[in-house]
Amino acid sequence: MGNDNHSCLAEWPLNNNNKPPINQELNSWANLPTIVLHDIFSLLNHDDRINASSVCRSWRQALYHPNFWNHVDFHLNPTLQMQKSCYLISACSHLVRHTTINYTSLSMWCVYEFTDLLKRLTTNYNLKSLMLEPSHCHLQEPDNCKANFIEKRIIKPLLSICPRLEALSLGCCEEICNNLTRFLELMANSEHPEKVQTIGFASVKDDPGNYLLIDVNVQLFSSFTNLKIISVDYDYMSDIFLDSLRGAKHLERMVVHIHGLWDGHPGTTDRAWSNFVSQHPKCFLRLTLIHAYEAIHILDQRILHPSMPLSHLKVFFCEALNYNTMNLLSSWYRSSLRSIIWVDSRTSRSVWVFVELLQRNTPDPLVMAAWTCTKLEEVVLLGYKYFEEDIVAIARLRGDVLKRICVADEDVLYSQQMYSNYPDSRTELSDILGYDWSPIPEDDIHPVIKDPTAGDSDDYLLPIVLADLK
Repeated sequence: MGNDNHSCLAEWPLNNNNKPPINQELNSWANLPTIVLHDIFSLLNHDDRINASSVCRSWRQALYHPNFWNHVDFHLNPTLQMQKSCYLISACSHLVRHTTINYTSLSMWCVYEFTDLLKRLTTNYNLKSLMLEPSHCHLQEPDNCKANFIEKRIIKPLLSICPRLEALSLGCCEEICNNLTRFLELMANSEHPEKVQTIGFASVKDDPGNYLLIDVNVQLFSSFTNLKIISVDYDYMSDIFLDSLRGAKHLERMVVHIHGLWDGHPGTTDRAWSNFVSQHPKCFLRLTLIHAYEAIHILDQRILHPSMPLSHLKVFFCEALNYNTMNLLSSWYRSSLRSIIWVDSRTSRSVWVFVELLQRNTPDPLVMAAWTCTKLEEVVLLGYKYFEEDIVAIARLRGDVLKRICVADEDVLYSQQMYSNYPDSRTELSDILGYDWSPIPEDDIHPVIKDPTAGDSDDYLLPIVLADLK
């Protein structure tokens, strides 16, 4: 009987009279059937597939099966390897299903490559998700064709792509977001608007005191019945807008950016938010103020409502500290609030504002929030002096629920008579947080926080606000 061990088959003599000679070329690894190569590659992770593709030309071709390029991030940055970026665009733009385009929007080379990539994506009918991540809220345009460059090279390709997408983020870029009505109409009136799950229409304004207001038919949002994440500017918020989302039964997150507050803005009512919460019990609100110099002073009076499902409050460079708003957080949002981020540039006057308020024998609103808000896991305060004992109090009250607390070392007012069981606050906070904690060193503080004229706030805040859609 023959041996069942297949490894011995190679030792058996061949009957040359009955079988043709073996063609060594046909039996080489380079000539494996395509379906076999696909099965092999499907068992490998991405890095191993890259390595395996260097075996030969046929293996290299097998690498570019659409199933292996489900998600590709394109990085267009003049400091990175431009040749590698260009190759990735040419090789993968027609294959990718889900993509994020991270590009330096103030570099003319990167903007041109970005527009070339968009043009290629117009013929990719597998594309389902397109998330834009510019470095700044506005685009560098060529001087010789500034009038129609954005319209022809960016807006038109995006208009061609958007009707077939399930997820779209305009990247907070003001010039692109100024066309949101056109994107909204195409997506809402597409063949399958119910497929849309993520919409990122919120912007960051280059001049928050003077910007274009777009007339938006907010009732079009009712077409997106499977929407999960949405971001918009507060300019379009109203009770009608909230009601337009009543059919989105799977809504999980609403992100709202506040810049200016124009006269006659209808705002929202607490009753509308109460109805919204009853319709969307699993949806939470992330409210972000960006250079909102006027809105910050009336945040507690005209914008916030007790029934809002507020989970994240972010305040960036509004040049004010609304103490009443901070006090409301601990009473209105006890069961929903997860994160407080308040960041301003240091000035000789404003840096002491928080301490001056605390010295009036009033409770620290951040400590009160740590005490009453059961889900609070992140506190960031930059640009203001803050007492060491209050940092420790927040950490003690939140315990292991707290994931992140950020203050600048330069701004911490240390106490000399605080510790008996611990050598210092860093040791205690490290024990509570479960990692080596320390205040942020001065060298790691962004220049625009140190000095409002020393940097670009977009560099700091854009990565944070864009992360709200992830």
